[in-house]
Amino acid sequence: MNWIRNSHSARLLVDLIAAGRPLTHDDLDTVAQGGGRGGTQSVDYLRGVLVTYQALPERDELAARIERHLVRVTKRSPEHALLLQPYVRWSLLPRARRAAQRPAGSKHRIRWAYTRINQAAAFLTAMKEQGLTLADATQHEVDAWLADGPSTRYEVRDFVVWAARRSRSRPLLVPHRPKADPVGIDDDSHWELLQQCLTDTDLPLEVRAAGSVLLLFGQHLTRVAALPTTALCTVDGDTVLVLDRTPIRLPEPLARLLAELAERPPPSGWAANSPHRWLLPGSRPGQHVSDTALARRLAAHHIPIRPARTTALVQLAQDLPPAVLAPMLGLHVVTAQQWRQRAATDWSAYLAARRTGTHPAE
Repeated sequence: MNWIRNSHSARLLVDLIAAGRPLTHDDLDTVAQGGGRGGTQSVDYLRGVLVTYQALPERDELAARIERHLVRVTKRSPEHALLLQPYVRWSLLPRARRAAQRPAGSKHRIRWAYTRINQAAAFLTAMKEQGLTLADATQHEVDAWLADGPSTRYEVRDFVVWAARRSRSRPLLVPHRPKADPVGIDDDSHWELLQQCLTDTDLPLEVRAAGSVLLLFGQHLTRVAALPTTALCTVDGDTVLVLDRTPIRLPEPLARLLAELAERPPPSGWAANSPHRWLLPGSRPGQHVSDTALARRLAAHHIPIRPARTTALVQLAQDLPPAVLAPMLGLHVVTAQQWRQRAATDWSAYLAARRTGTHPAE
């Protein structure tokens, strides 16, 4: 009743029903295209309610969101539509759909696609302002454009590679986006934080559980937020957590903590009447908590997300070969190998520091 009285999405539903015909996804898309950020959020919330309770059929929301963003971009720059539309349809969408099957879920892939569409449109606009088409652009123009803006411009690499392979442009070189070396925390602080998450009952339960998985297994928050209740199960009397393909036997404190989280009643509101499929349910019906909201909760309790993840992965990579680490944590084998190399580097630096401290004359 409170939702009906006070919610913008409820008022939106009343307006749509007043049309006197069955409500469709296209009706909601039309409203979303005409509204600002707040209007789009209301539409997405209303769509989640209607789909969860089967008033609307399910659809490929990942594809719909990406295509909706493409429409917004091509409305602003219609001259780029002939390049952006096939790029999105035949390159971005198939890869986004495949990646969305992984535990990180679709929200991360939507942001991934949005960034590439935006940077492709920005690059084409910059070339147009210089009187050039994509086919006319040379390496000099590419280098100048990259040097004159933020590091997100390097994400245009995906579009440039696609265009060259289809003879829409000459071969152009865009390096991978530069990344700073990950910085961890010291081992003592890491284990103190883990001990706090496992034992401190003053912390919220979801913070303790998410923090423990982060600190012990180095999982990205997009994957932690999207953990289903089925990821936690019992094998031969032991509680295991399945992050990818390899079940991980949990230590008893973490097993109790996650079991308590899985058995906790759902939150109030619409989510309370939704299927309980997530270890960390969100406020929207049928949806897990967003990684952004989860990050805010962990930061509020002084859990450093990136440094904690870095330290956890380095420690795991010291003990496990990449062929074991990759299917256990859901990493690509190349990524697991990179963490292995970093762990070896860190360990060598540690030994060198110990030798220097013990034998200063050397």
